[in-house]
Amino acid sequence: MRARACIRCKSYIVIHPNNPLNQAKISMFEKMHHQHTLITVDLDEIRNEYQSINNNDMNDQEELNSHA
Repeated sequence: MRARACIRCKSYIVIHPNNPLNQAKISMFEKMHHQHTLITVDLDEIRNEYQSINNNDMNDQEELNSHA
Protein backbone atom coordinates (compact mmCIF):
# COMPACT_ATOMS: atom_id res chain seq x y z
CA MET A 1 0.00 0.00 0.00
CA ARG A 2 1.27 3.49 -0.85
CA ALA A 3 1.06 6.76 1.08
CA ARG A 4 1.62 10.45 0.45
CA ALA A 5 3.91 11.83 3.16
CA CYS A 6 5.18 15.20 4.34
CA ILE A 7 8.83 14.99 5.35
CA ARG A 8 8.74 18.21 7.38
CA CYS A 9 5.67 17.34 9.47
CA LYS A 10 6.30 13.58 9.61
CA SER A 11 2.67 12.91 8.66
CA TYR A 12 1.06 10.85 5.90
CA ILE A 13 -2.18 9.87 4.26
CA VAL A 14 -2.81 6.45 2.72
CA ILE A 15 -3.53 6.39 -1.03
CA HIS A 16 -6.62 4.53 -2.25
CA PRO A 17 -6.49 5.21 -6.01
CA ASN A 18 -10.05 4.13 -6.84
CA ASN A 19 -11.73 6.08 -4.04
CA PRO A 20 -12.86 9.62 -5.00
CA LEU A 21 -13.25 10.67 -1.35
CA ASN A 22 -9.68 9.61 -0.64
CA GLN A 23 -8.48 11.53 -3.69
CA ALA A 24 -10.15 14.67 -2.30
CA LYS A 25 -8.45 14.09 1.08
CA ILE A 26 -5.09 13.68 -0.64
CA SER A 27 -5.65 16.93 -2.51
CA MET A 28 -6.44 18.69 0.77
CA PHE A 29 -3.35 17.13 2.39
CA GLU A 30 -1.21 18.42 -0.47
CA LYS A 31 -2.71 21.93 -0.17
CA MET A 32 -2.05 21.98 3.59
CA HIS A 33 1.59 20.96 3.01
CA HIS A 34 2.19 22.82 -0.28
CA GLN A 35 5.40 24.49 0.95
CA HIS A 36 6.79 21.27 2.41
CA THR A 37 8.54 18.35 0.74
CA LEU A 38 5.98 15.68 -0.15
CA ILE A 39 6.86 12.14 -1.19
CA THR A 40 4.98 9.02 -2.26
CA VAL A 41 6.25 5.89 -0.50
CA ASP A 42 5.31 2.39 0.57
CA LEU A 43 3.40 2.57 3.84
CA ASP A 44 5.78 0.03 5.43
CA GLU A 45 8.68 2.47 4.95
CA ILE A 46 7.19 5.22 7.12
CA ARG A 47 4.57 3.61 9.36
CA ASN A 48 6.75 3.60 12.51
CA GLU A 49 8.23 7.07 12.02
CA TYR A 50 5.34 9.14 10.65
CA GLN A 51 1.87 9.92 11.98
CA SER A 52 -1.24 9.02 10.01
CA ILE A 53 -3.61 11.85 9.14
CA ASN A 54 -7.29 10.94 9.18
CA ASN A 55 -10.31 12.91 8.01
CA ASN A 56 -10.98 14.57 11.40
CA ASP A 57 -7.39 15.78 11.70
CA MET A 58 -7.59 17.33 8.23
CA ASN A 59 -10.88 19.11 9.02
CA ASP A 60 -9.39 20.53 12.23
CA GLN A 61 -6.28 21.74 10.39
CA GLU A 62 -8.34 23.32 7.61
CA GLU A 63 -10.44 25.15 10.21
CA LEU A 64 -7.30 26.48 11.91
CA ASN A 65 -5.87 27.63 8.57
CA SER A 66 -9.09 29.48 7.68
CA HIS A 67 -8.91 31.49 10.93
CA ALA A 68 -5.25 32.42 10.53
